[in-house]
Amino acid sequence: MAPSRFRWGLAVGSLAVVLALAGCTVPAAPEEAAPGGVADEQASASEPATASDGGSTAEPVENTQEPVDNTQEESCDWNSPRITGSVDTPQEHGLELSEVLVGAWQHTHTDEGSGFEEVPNDHRFVFPASDRLLYCQHVPGATEYAENAADVTLSDTTIELPGGKYGYTVTAWDEDTMLWDNPVGGGYVYLLQRR
Repeated sequence: MAPSRFRWGLAVGSLAVVLALAGCTVPAAPEEAAPGGVADEQASASEPATASDGGSTAEPVENTQEPVDNTQEESCDWNSPRITGSVDTPQEHGLELSEVLVGAWQHTHTDEGSGFEEVPNDHRFVFPASDRLLYCQHVPGATEYAENAADVTLSDTTIELPGGKYGYTVTAWDEDTMLWDNPVGGGYVYLLQRR
């Protein structure tokens, strides 16, 4: 029995030594260079020039990046703190409101007619899609982490709430800020900033 165990141990040990000497390891994943990095410079140096860039003949390289995913989870994300920001009002840049709207927004300032003042409570507007709104409100002692979701209608620049009686009219926007009119309670201007 002893010689058989000895041979088995010798065989396993020999195999381990052979694999170690052969370099039996998992190959490292190839590194991706940042745009404009060495890999890009090497690739462009090896490409022939095209006629349109002064006499070269290569075809243009096709962009293989996926389009930006314009989605947002329907969550108030109460684990993250309320954000504050400066009063930088947006100017409309020609971006489609339906695309800019999708995301999580923080109501940071309100103008009731005498200039913008910081909102002391936590009001979040989450748009998983341009036709869906999750309103999140935390006012200590009144609405403890309240969440209300509804389907909405985006009609031109007005976000129409269910029932058709109320809505928010977006007056200016960019990728990270929005101004909208809230007709409830006498008419206020809200400044929202992307979370």
